[in-house]
This record gives sequence, structure tokens and C-alpha cells, in this order.
Amino acid sequence: MKKNKEEVILKTVTLICFSFGVLGVLFAYLADSKSMLLDGLYSLIQSLFILSSSFVLKIALRKDDERYQFGYGAFEPFYIALRTVSLLTMNLILGFSAIESIFSGGYRTEASLGIIFTAISIFGCFIVWRVLHFNAKKFNSPILKAEARSWINDALLSVAVLISFSLMEILDYVGLSAVANYIDPIITVAFVLSLAPPLLKQLITSIRELLSCAPNQDIQQSLDDVLEVYKNKYGFKRYMAYSSKQGRILLSTIHIFLNEEKSVKELDAIRKEIMIAIKKVWQYSDIDIVFSIDPSWVKYSVPI
Repeated sequence: MKKNKEEVILKTVTLICFSFGVLGVLFAYLADSKSMLLDGLYSLIQSLFILSSSFVLKIALRKDDERYQFGYGAFEPFYIALRTVSLLTMNLILGFSAIESIFSGGYRTEASLGIIFTAISIFGCFIVWRVLHFNAKKFNSPILKAEARSWINDALLSVAVLISFSLMEILDYVGLSAVANYIDPIITVAFVLSLAPPLLKQLITSIRELLSCAPNQDIQQSLDDVLEVYKNKYGFKRYMAYSSKQGRILLSTIHIFLNEEKSVKELDAIRKEIMIAIKKVWQYSDIDIVFSIDPSWVKYSVPI
């Protein structure tokens, strides 16, 4: 059910994003503005990736099979990394183009057209961002979180474009038209630079997940909190938890060391109880719990 709701949200957002992209590129052409072109292309590229998000979502939530015996969770961070690299590349190309324009004397744009479009864009982007942000938290969805970041970036980009066009109108009004020629390329460069850090952070996070790094400290602490309850309840000697996170999938192998022998039936009941408790904390979790009374074998389970 949650997956279906995510798909509906993604399809709706795709249509809105594509419409903004087409309008942005059209207005950019009419206004001869690189900052508007960046805004429009950002929306167009984003719509293509959102279109593929539904497909990636279906893959990421598949159960393991003979081809991918540890599941398909890695497809989600791989997709986000690919998308982020594409956006960074587009930003760099337009950024360098704007820098060249600054050194060649700037250029004129039709500010009135820009003000009309960017006002509409800001209003629409903030509404879509709010919906995505709310549902990303509700469904704990990395894809919706990535979409929400993209839309807030797009909204801020539109704000920057609106400021640049407003400044041009003011400068033209006070007789500083020569200075106004530099406003659009300067705003474009400034926004490219401001977009780079969050995109790089998102890329690093996705790469860490692809490399099976440990999840953030909050997730590890939540897992420890659950395990501590059952350690005290059943009197375990100790436990060791190894975790990684790929997209929304939390992969955990937990070694629990017993003080005394228990029957397989008892251990299966305890294992089920712990797994249910972990899934209440993190729904999309792939858990393997190993019980042992002799920990000497553990050192042979690692590839050294």
C-alpha cells in the first residue's frame, strides 16, 4: 500500500515537474536568460529522473532471488548517486558558461518575462516540496527525500532568478543598465556554488551506502536500544550487531552470546520476538540473528 502511494506521488510530481521544465526553457529562450535556463533544465532533468524513480522503487523493494541473493536495496542509492552526478554536471556546465559571460561583458535579459515565470515557479515548487517532505518522513522513503531536496533546490533557484530580474529592473530604472548586464550570470554562478555542497553531501551518502558503510549513529543507537531490552529480559551474556544501510533497507547481522543452552524452539521464539521489535523501529530491515554459547568461532566468520 505504501509503495503504491509513493508511486502515485512520484507520477503526479513528474507531470508537474515536466510542465515547469518546458515552461522554464520556453521563458528562458524568450527572456534570453541563463539563470532561467538553469531553472528550466533542472526541472526537465528532474522530471526524467522522477519518471524512473517509480521503476527503481519497485526494484528496491523486491525480495532476494537467485540473481541478487542479498536483495535489491543497493539499487536505490545507486540511482540517487547517478542522478546527483547528472545534476552536478549540468550545474557545472551552466556555471562555467555564466563565468564566461561575466568576463565577456555580461548580457541583457527580458526581466518582465522572468518575473512572471519565477513567481509562478516559486509558489508551485514550495507546495510540491512541502508535500514531498511530509510523505518522505511518513513513508521513510529515500527516493521521496531526494525528490524533496531537488524541489527545495529548484524553489531556491527560482527565488534567486526572481531577485536577479528584480535587480535588473531597479538598475535599469536608476540608469545603471551596464551593471544590470552582469546580474543574471552572477546570480547563476552564485546559485551553482550554493547547490554544490548539498548535492555533494547526497552523493557521498549514496556512495557510503553502496560501499556498505555503517548507518548513522541514530540508527545504530535505535538498534542497540532494542537489543538491550532483550539482553536484560533473557539474560544474554552480550551481543554484537553489524549493520549497513542501502537506501531504505537496513541490513543487520546480530550475534547473541548465551549464558546457558536453550532449545532451538526457545531460540526461534526469541529470534522472532526481537525481529518484530526491530521492524517496529525500522520497517525495511533485513535481519539475521545468530545465537551462540561459544564465541570462539566468530573470528573465522570474517574474511581475514
